[in-house]
Amino acid sequence: MASTKSSKPKAKPQARKSLGNTIPAFVFGMVFGLLIALGVALFVSKSQLPFSGAETQGAVPNVSPGPGNSPPDPNSAIYGKANANQGNVVTIDPFQQGTEPQTGDATPTEQIEPVAQTIYFLQLGSFRNREDAEQLRAQLAFVGTESEIAVGEVNGNVVNRVRVGPFGSANEAYQARIPLTKGGFEATVVKE
Repeated sequence: MASTKSSKPKAKPQARKSLGNTIPAFVFGMVFGLLIALGVALFVSKSQLPFSGAETQGAVPNVSPGPGNSPPDPNSAIYGKANANQGNVVTIDPFQQGTEPQTGDATPTEQIEPVAQTIYFLQLGSFRNREDAEQLRAQLAFVGTESEIAVGEVNGNVVNRVRVGPFGSANEAYQARIPLTKGGFEATVVKE
């Protein structure tokens, strides 16, 4: 007797995929979360002091400002005192005819020194390392801006400041700052 074996391989049962349950589970989770949020919102809006227990509700006394409870006036020490700094007060009548200024040969005894003009710079960086300052200066040269490195000392440390300028007024410095800011550089106007 010959045994008859089937040459067909047996089919393996395929795993069932549960793709149909993800959307209802998501909707159920969203509805559940919204219900919890609604409950918390109702709790907070209906209670007088949310998240406070009974032990803290009676602890705050009701104090109404009255004559005995008013805060002290910090200016009470100076009320009623005469101004000690008045000294010799000169009153000028605006309708009184004045005297003509003297035009004699009066020579001033002191020479008036010219007021030093304030100089403004744009500072683009301050580095302890000279190479970092040189790198920023090179980046500025690539965009066509001439800069300098000023060496200074702050709290005993040597700093290398990358500056553009000098400018005669703050307005000039701010006008020169606009294209640098548009180019991605952070510049600060410094008065020297």
